Amino acid sequence: MSRTFFIGDVHGCVEELAELLEKFSPNASDAIYQVGDLINKGPNSPAVLELILKHNIKCVMGNHEAKLLNILTKQKAELTPKELRLLDNVQKPEWIASVVSKFPLWIDTGRELLLHAGLEPGKKTLEEMSLKHILTIRLWEEKPWYEQIVFNGRLVIFGHWAMNGLVDFPYAKGLDTGCVYGKLLTGYCPEENKFYQVAAKKVYAPMVH
Repeated sequence: MSRTFFIGDVHGCVEELAELLEKFSPNASDAIYQVGDLINKGPNSPAVLELILKHNIKCVMGNHEAKLLNILTKQKAELTPKELRLLDNVQKPEWIASVVSKFPLWIDTGRELLLHAGLEPGKKTLEEMSLKHILTIRLWEEKPWYEQIVFNGRLVIFGHWAMNGLVDFPYAKGLDTGCVYGKLLTGYCPEENKFYQVAAKKVYAPMVH
């Protein structure tokens, strides 16, 4: 049986990503996806991208990938200290940008809908939703967006919200469990209805509100 595997926010944590893949133990017929924010904050963004390419993992754009692409459109003199830190942290910004610029904002498998942060309540189609909301939404009118929307019968799989931790609803799975903050890297297989998790090797970055 072919399986599908969705991986949460990696943020440069290559050892944990390798361990999670080993735990899932994919066959050649399995399809692997990732929710965005592969890069930044953690120890080795280039190695994460290499592993993604090696395993033919299909990824959506995260807000950190979008930030990198935006930074590279600016002159160096215009960059803020935070933007300069991101460039330094991702180590090979131009090469990474050449890979992540091809990532779509969402992937619809026919059963699951994968995107980075979430859906904008009140909108019927993804095309109507703002880029900002797809990449960064958490709350909508002070409530989690996923408590207010069921989207076209798809299981919505997302990341982006490490402070919230694992989200496990029948129609929505949130997979950002804060690996880069010293917590867990999480994957989910719909065919098995099973979460796979590995513990972070260390705290790589402080969690900020």
